[in-house]
Amino acid sequence: MRVSYPPAAASTTAVKTAEAPFVDTATVSTPMAAAPSGLAGRSRPRLPNASAPPLVPLPDAGGKRAAAPLVALDGDFSKERRAEIDARQVTVQGLQTKLGTLSADAGVALKPGSVAAQFAAGTLTPVYLDPPAFRAMAKSLSGQGAGRKTEPLLVDEQGQRIVFDLERAFVPGDRLSDEATAALGKALDLPAQGLKNPDWLQPAAQSRTSRRQLQKVPRYKGHEIPAQQGAVGFFKANDHRLLEGKGETLRAQRKELVHENYLQADSTKALGKDVMVHRGLYDFHKGIPENSIAALDRAYDEGYRTLELDVQVTADGVPMMMHDFTVGRILDDPEDRLVAQTPFSQLRDQPLVIRNPVDGNFVRTDQRLASIEQMLNHVRTTKPGMSIVLDCKEQTPEDVALLLMKQPKLGGIAAIKVNSAFYKGGFDQFFSNMCKRLQINPEHSQDEPRRLKLRRDLGKINVVPVLDQGPIEEPQVRKFFPGGGTGVEGLADTATGWLKSWSQMHPVIVEAMVSNPDTDAGKAMQMARARVRQPGSGMDKAALGVVYRYEDFSLPKSDGSREYFTWGIFGEINPLPKVKFEEERGTTGAFRDRGESVLTDQPDEEFLALRENRRLSHGHTGMELDVPPDTQIDKNRDAEIAALRKKQFMEAKQGPDEVHIQAVRDGERLDQGASLQLPPAARQAIDKHAEALGLLTDLYRGAPVSHYLNEQAKQTEPKE
Repeated sequence: MRVSYPPAAASTTAVKTAEAPFVDTATVSTPMAAAPSGLAGRSRPRLPNASAPPLVPLPDAGGKRAAAPLVALDGDFSKERRAEIDARQVTVQGLQTKLGTLSADAGVALKPGSVAAQFAAGTLTPVYLDPPAFRAMAKSLSGQGAGRKTEPLLVDEQGQRIVFDLERAFVPGDRLSDEATAALGKALDLPAQGLKNPDWLQPAAQSRTSRRQLQKVPRYKGHEIPAQQGAVGFFKANDHRLLEGKGETLRAQRKELVHENYLQADSTKALGKDVMVHRGLYDFHKGIPENSIAALDRAYDEGYRTLELDVQVTADGVPMMMHDFTVGRILDDPEDRLVAQTPFSQLRDQPLVIRNPVDGNFVRTDQRLASIEQMLNHVRTTKPGMSIVLDCKEQTPEDVALLLMKQPKLGGIAAIKVNSAFYKGGFDQFFSNMCKRLQINPEHSQDEPRRLKLRRDLGKINVVPVLDQGPIEEPQVRKFFPGGGTGVEGLADTATGWLKSWSQMHPVIVEAMVSNPDTDAGKAMQMARARVRQPGSGMDKAALGVVYRYEDFSLPKSDGSREYFTWGIFGEINPLPKVKFEEERGTTGAFRDRGESVLTDQPDEEFLALRENRRLSHGHTGMELDVPPDTQIDKNRDAEIAALRKKQFMEAKQGPDEVHIQAVRDGERLDQGASLQLPPAARQAIDKHAEALGLLTDLYRGAPVSHYLNEQAKQTEPKE
């Protein structure tokens, strides 16, 4: 069975500062004029020893059923501090939601009146204090702060308050510190409730036992070596020999194939050819790593305006600018940790490295691992006209969408790329995931306003759907998008259905590459490409995208040829497959007539191929290792740690929730008017069934955009 708890009120993460004085009449008797910061002007009384500081509620921060957070009367609250407290509220409410979900999933009712029950219900008023005020509060509570270091989180059961030391209770990444996590676990005492402590109540710091176990884990090999005159000596300089001395002429003509504000165009298709730079204009020899701010800046300085950058998401939901599922290849991290299992605080601002594939040794660069939010704000404020396509891997588009919904100003310069390999159920699977993240029931009548609001918000986000040829023959994809025909026609229906499902967002580019045109699937892909180009398809204004994928590095052979390799997504080394399509993807100009948007690692060379309508030689001249011919690479050097991380990744992987996705589709039909045709009893029966999928009460809490999706969705908005 499931047990429901009334959730806490949503926090307000973007609230106007008060324009009128506010006071707590229980502690202050005389109103005062408003201070410039928006809080009440007042003197700063000295706090007597062992006395709790006077508290006041933050203005406009409460809900209908929950008191506003409290702060110390003598605190210094600028707009920045107010924003910090709003963020802390979201963190705390997220933990409240997790506790309620844990109890419900286990079928264990929390004991009435217990700290755990009060915390889950949101009836403990949060108090956020600077260290001096927190210490005074601790001394005023019986048994706290006497002769020992005070924990950064206290529960005042008598006053029904939970008190946080703003300096020690939270750490970067909007999460509790290890100390505060331990204190919260102690206060909740879940074992006494018949529940095991979940992972989110475990401090992130490793125990001695786990460190001993870690020593038994295989390591990602290699050590730091010095740069050579500021360069990475094991890669050759890119001499751009494929340009045949035409580089200066091509640079003068670059504007013909580069468009400012590309993603904001009414029709990217109508713009014609646009060259998009893959992972930024990186240069390993010069010490400029892929997916770095320096690679982005260099592309902009060279005149390019559209980039594709990669996204992975940390354990605490922070989108980061990186390609692999593990961090070993690009960071000095012998553990080769999975990004999805590593908190942001342990990754932020880590120096990026460039690794030698031959021996695993690396040069540390001056570039730092950046979050997607950092990068987009950098683009918005310093790179006018630039657009960024965010290549999202498995289960990462949701976190990027939440970021763009929280910060709409970033939406115009960004697009989310979604892949059929990860979203077999198309947009409905993505929407299903978003509903779960935001605790929106997919078909209950109570949550219809929230669903409609979420659809409106997602409809404003640029999207680049990527359909590969293989998935359209997979049974699960065909089950989601069965089509009406058989053979090639049926496969074309499946491909078209998957692509068109993303028209519920704002398609700006459509990638549907045909890898083998002679097969039934290849013929079906060609039909689907033609269909989405037709007026009224919902995707007819989007450019068709073509994607080059060059090797990550190459080695010279004694016969004058080269051997090509790629890095795998777990940091392993793979030879480039010797098949026609893969060789074409690494040959500049091979796809020049297959679409308008051209994604490439070699943008200058692609200009030449487009200008002169021809192919160039195979291979990336900037990814050549400076080693003797026939140098051998131990491709299995890191195979053990890569296999371990892949196993862990696959164990944590979650496939499409077919039941929930079907509920999303049923809910959409109801929201579009089908519910109006139902008698009340029939709609009530649907609601009863929907409760098993997670029912929201009127007070919604816990999601990163709770105030945005909950409070605004209750209002009827005019059609735009």
